[in-house]
Amino acid sequence: MNIDLPNVQHFEDFYIWFNKEKKEEYYSTPMYFYKADFDIDYDKRLRYVHWKNKEGTDNGLKQPATLYFPFADKLGLFLLRFINADLSTYDSAYKDFFYAYGYEILLDIDEEYKFELKNNYGNDETYLQETKKIYSTLKDQLLNIQENIIQAINYIYNIYDEEDLKPYTYSQRYAVYLIKRKGALYSYRKNDNVIQDNYSNKFEEFIGMSEENLLNNLKEKNMLIAMSNTHKSNDVSSICYAILEELSKTENYPIKKCQNCGMYFIPNKRLDEIYCDYPKEKGKTCREQGAILSYNKRLQDKTPYGEYRKLYQQKFAFVNKNKQNKQVKKEFDIWKKQAKEKIFKLKHNELTEDEVYEWLKKQ
Repeated sequence: MNIDLPNVQHFEDFYIWFNKEKKEEYYSTPMYFYKADFDIDYDKRLRYVHWKNKEGTDNGLKQPATLYFPFADKLGLFLLRFINADLSTYDSAYKDFFYAYGYEILLDIDEEYKFELKNNYGNDETYLQETKKIYSTLKDQLLNIQENIIQAINYIYNIYDEEDLKPYTYSQRYAVYLIKRKGALYSYRKNDNVIQDNYSNKFEEFIGMSEENLLNNLKEKNMLIAMSNTHKSNDVSSICYAILEELSKTENYPIKKCQNCGMYFIPNKRLDEIYCDYPKEKGKTCREQGAILSYNKRLQDKTPYGEYRKLYQQKFAFVNKNKQNKQVKKEFDIWKKQAKEKIFKLKHNELTEDEVYEWLKKQ
């Protein structure tokens, strides 16, 4: 199959490509921009989509896409948005995911169910009516795809810290997951059309630069123009497959699960990050909340209750290691009785926290 990139603008199809050096992904898709908008960086020729609370699609009018002013995101963000999305309702699915990518990515996920997205629905009410019908029809399939992608990520990135998977790289686990068909991921490549990058495709990108300047620019930087294959697909499962394949080849770029909210994320700075930086309803990210939780936990550990729990666990473990020593068990029982009495008096305001804490520290 001979697949070409669109010349300038297009009203159909989703395209995505990657830059692993910059850890970025770029995509081109026509959009209705209902509760969505974008900013343009003219120097970099990139667009950045963002959510907006104001409703409106310019009367159901679809805006054309362009490969030469594509949308830009952190590498892997499409995949993360999809697996973290609440797909239980049309509104939540749109807010979490579809506002940024449009509905072209659903055109080919069902061979039997074919639908058409018009360039102009005439008004927002008709646009919502039609897209809600599409979502309702495909919802169960989307939920199934989401679950299968999550299962693959759990294995490839060893989310649950299984010992037998630790010695292997992401790419090795990815290969085994597909070869052994441990999930449905292997079947998701059917609608992924890969367009090989070549210098002929660079015409529009460098049309404004003279031949001499282009030659000198390449010579001075002693480099070749970077090549990146483009994936054309109208199937969300195939897009996720392509991204996951790319991510699995990128070492030191893991997918993790936030220990606060449970959402999947890619660390920004440190590989040992355990909290995501997605903004939450109250304004603070899990990373910010995590710092507060850690601080409060440290404070809690310095209370009489925290000290009691710590000492109890230490003494109980010591008794278990010395089960034959009756004196050790006897001393533990005496301490336990005394400690419980102290905690009881603390709860009934007969002793202060400082008094109980100091007594425990001497034990």
